[in-house]
Amino acid sequence: MIKKRLEKWVETGSRSRILVYACVLGLIGLAFMVWSLFDQGWIPVMMAMSVGQVIGTLSLALFILVIVIDLQRATFRPSIPPEPPKPEDD
Repeated sequence: MIKKRLEKWVETGSRSRILVYACVLGLIGLAFMVWSLFDQGWIPVMMAMSVGQVIGTLSLALFILVIVIDLQRATFRPSIPPEPPKPEDD
């Protein structure tokens, strides 16, 4: 059920929207990590090491998802032009 929802979201969702989600999640994860630099109590450090890392990893996963979607939709052209056809002997 979750796999079908994820496939539907990938097919119908725009890549730019997924990329915006990845950027926002990355900034939220970064905020947790910066918070642990300024307030060095055990709670901010643990939040940065657990919650911040999970959010940052999810951001990276969404970014990689956009790359995979782009590669699936891309049309690849050969970089070397094909050889011209050789004339046949009559």
